[in-house]
Amino acid sequence: MRSVKVSAKNQVTLPIEICRELRVKKGSRLFLEIKDNKIIFTPEPDSYIEQYYDMAKGMYGDTAEEIDSNIRQLNSIDNC
Repeated sequence: MRSVKVSAKNQVTLPIEICRELRVKKGSRLFLEIKDNKIIFTPEPDSYIEQYYDMAKGMYGDTAEEIDSNIRQLNSIDNC
């Protein structure tokens, strides 16, 4: 388990080992949730197609662009 310090602007720096393991780089987006009084960071996938390919075939659109757009839109609604 790693320890990070919260800055005066409520920012944290992720350790490089974690960034490498999760392939997080500059500009990456992370989902945050609280579970059992813990903060959980989950990297947003580069492509929702690869993550959900067979699971929802045709449900969110017919092209990669349509599917990514629709899933991102649904995620933004859930985070409101």
